[in-house]
Amino acid sequence: MLALVSPEAFWLLRAWQKRMYGDQRQRASALKAARHQLRNGVLSPTLTRQIAFVTVRGKSLWSTFHKAAVRKREVHDVLALRVVVRGDAEDCMKVLSSIREVWPSIDGRFKNYVDTPKRNGYQALHDTVLLPGGQPMEIQIRTDEMHARAEFGTAAHRRYKGALFWMPRTMLAGVIAAPAMASSGPKSSLPRWSL
Repeated sequence: MLALVSPEAFWLLRAWQKRMYGDQRQRASALKAARHQLRNGVLSPTLTRQIAFVTVRGKSLWSTFHKAAVRKREVHDVLALRVVVRGDAEDCMKVLSSIREVWPSIDGRFKNYVDTPKRNGYQALHDTVLLPGGQPMEIQIRTDEMHARAEFGTAAHRRYKGALFWMPRTMLAGVIAAPAMASSGPKSSLPRWSL
């Protein structure tokens, strides 16, 4: 998408991303290694048993462009790891403390949305750490309850990113009414759509 909208931005960001984080294969390898290291050595056996799951993701060039150019923010989350804990806020802090013993934290990047939730109810601990290769990686740690609210509840990412399936029916009234209006007029060979 970015290559079509702004070819120059695409090539500049792609070169920057490759210089900072390696090519796509290297980024995927770094994320896989980080997840493996977290599951098999960073945490104590007790904390490891409390991990519900760990996910990783690489930020797309479009998202990187949007954050840097549109939102005018620094990009520290090209690589990201999310840890979901079966437990409470204290367990989240224990996991973060263990992670910081292995991967150093970047000063000024820690955000405690557990004690001070965002207005939409989002809660998690965010930090940015340095991987052994020197690449920054964002860490998000939250409980399974916080995760459910962030993914499916009031703090759901899709709600403020504008995904179609989260739009209230009243906002889609014109789209919903269109097939009814079409069926009341002259017969058409166009397919009928309904929600």
